Amino acid sequence: MRLVAGITATIAALLLPGIDVAAAERSVLVLAPSADDDRLDPAREALAFWNARLAELGVATRLGGPRVVVASPVARVLENYARGVAQRAVRLPGGEAEPDAPPELTRLAADVVLLLSRQDILSYTWPLPRVDPPRHLVVIRRVRGPDRNDAMVTRHVVAHELGHALGLLHNELADTLMCGPCQPLAAESDETGFLPLTDAERARLVALHGDPNE
Repeated sequence: MRLVAGITATIAALLLPGIDVAAAERSVLVLAPSADDDRLDPAREALAFWNARLAELGVATRLGGPRVVVASPVARVLENYARGVAQRAVRLPGGEAEPDAPPELTRLAADVVLLLSRQDILSYTWPLPRVDPPRHLVVIRRVRGPDRNDAMVTRHVVAHELGHALGLLHNELADTLMCGPCQPLAAESDETGFLPLTDAERARLVALHGDPNE
């Protein structure tokens, strides 16, 4: 399986150690430009992957749904916001300096809004500024080029970005799911069909999301 440089870039400093992301279920809303978008099935597979891993770890958090909305009337506003965040990211971190998210986004009833973008921009995860409890915008770009329509790549990109929404950071291991930056490589998926998590990442998920039996 080949991961291409640059397709799983996450905005710097978007998740800090200790952020409270625990919840019994985090609702997921997928905004797709069309009902036959080739990223929908990989997105569902990525969500199923994470719910299986969270269950294995014995934590209560799950990613719910997803609820899919096609050709949403707010998509244009979200696309503009997504591009603005991507353009600012090289020089502006999140936090107090980050402009508020548009009301069209904050009014959506979801903890994670997964935007299957029409744009060829960075795929990334972004915490909505000054929103409590924490909510995230996950942007998955429209890939053009040699890896277009590669479902294996897409589902790893979505799973990688959802990992950030769950509180994971990048690591320096190119053959793992949360690699960053990811370079062109041939990597073997594990028995889950995805690149593996590290032991440290599993421990972090337990620390962030807690053991429901405690």
